[in-house]
Amino acid sequence: MALPLLTTSLLLLLGTASANIQSQPPKQHILPPLYPHASDCLPGPLKNDLLPSCETAFVSNKTLKGGQEKPWTHTPFCLDTTSGTPYCVFTASKFQGPKRGISIVAPLPNNASSSLAQVEKLILSASKSKDDFIAVGEDLEDPPYALRTIDGKGFGLIATRKIPKGSIFMTDYAALMADKDFASNLRMEQGRLLLSEAVVRLPYPDRVIKLARSSTRPGEVPAAEDVMKTNSFSVEVGGHGYVALFPDVSRMNHACKPNAITRFNATALSKTITAFRDILPGEEITISYTAFNLQSKVRLPRLKRLWGFDCTCKLCAGPPELLAASDTRRQKVDDLGPQIVQLVEEGKFDEAVKLNTEMIQVLTDEEILPHMGDYYEIMGRLYQAWGKKKEAIEWFEKALEEVEGFKADGADDLKKIIRALKAEKEST
Repeated sequence: MALPLLTTSLLLLLGTASANIQSQPPKQHILPPLYPHASDCLPGPLKNDLLPSCETAFVSNKTLKGGQEKPWTHTPFCLDTTSGTPYCVFTASKFQGPKRGISIVAPLPNNASSSLAQVEKLILSASKSKDDFIAVGEDLEDPPYALRTIDGKGFGLIATRKIPKGSIFMTDYAALMADKDFASNLRMEQGRLLLSEAVVRLPYPDRVIKLARSSTRPGEVPAAEDVMKTNSFSVEVGGHGYVALFPDVSRMNHACKPNAITRFNATALSKTITAFRDILPGEEITISYTAFNLQSKVRLPRLKRLWGFDCTCKLCAGPPELLAASDTRRQKVDDLGPQIVQLVEEGKFDEAVKLNTEMIQVLTDEEILPHMGDYYEIMGRLYQAWGKKKEAIEWFEKALEEVEGFKADGADDLKKIIRALKAEKEST
């Protein structure tokens, strides 16, 4: 069972209304491995060179309905598609300042409740308010990191001074976003044309074009597509899925035991980067491109298939016995999760406490979570359900310390629980 699913299941079973899940796989590919209309389109990396090219894509004469404030600084560039719904490039070149901007590939909206209409509102409001997670010193000339060449990796970010655990040291904003279904509704050349147009409309296209690429056939895959495949994240905005590219975050390389973690703010269309642990001067800043609990037999082929590299992080490049021990711990996490859930469902809270104690130790040894707040909260709720208020309060207080130290959500709810339990304890 994946860690976010496990903590969600347990917290829901134990009576919480919401779970504070921060860990997420950072990067996902924008396009599926095959296009539905690939057989109709021009030769590309997935096609035979003898196949005919698609007809030339054309600009739709459909335009956005006026009458309300729009954030777009360019006339939308639209293409009619096989689905019957035009897809367009919408660009707000002044989003988050003159050096940033954002372009979005999405269906032409037909009503005010469309997913794009929700994004429009966010972009408009972004110019009037600041990101809730904004980093102290963001956009200053002296950030705590610098772009450097790294052997075997190309470029990466290196810490220039100590970055304390739990501190937010970068806030980056989406430069490109694409509707999650756009590849399914477009011919290959149409998708490529829209992505290329989305990039060139940005104030500084090089912020995107100069990012890393993973194609083994760079001469055949357009730069915009290659960059998006290599560097995009899956995000959800207003209940709708997109893939998004964050130029500064994309400079961070992968590690199977990273020292930083990403968090997406759907209101600000931003990614914040938080130190997983203390990051020392001269140390490379890394994030994980995959889910934290994957074993090497799953993780390494996925990295190779999706991003085109063999992982050389400290864990994967270290002695085989260390990698094997890591896999054993991650397998243990997968085994313990369903067992704890079953014990909770059966009301065997004393046994669940024992297994969750073991879970906490395994997770601590493996160092795959940025903080243990969720598991400390689970322990508190187990003791609470068991009727042991003293122990429950102790674990809830430990959870609160973790959450506040990592600037994560859930502190207010934990404080309410602690106050209520203390009041109950004093009245008995």
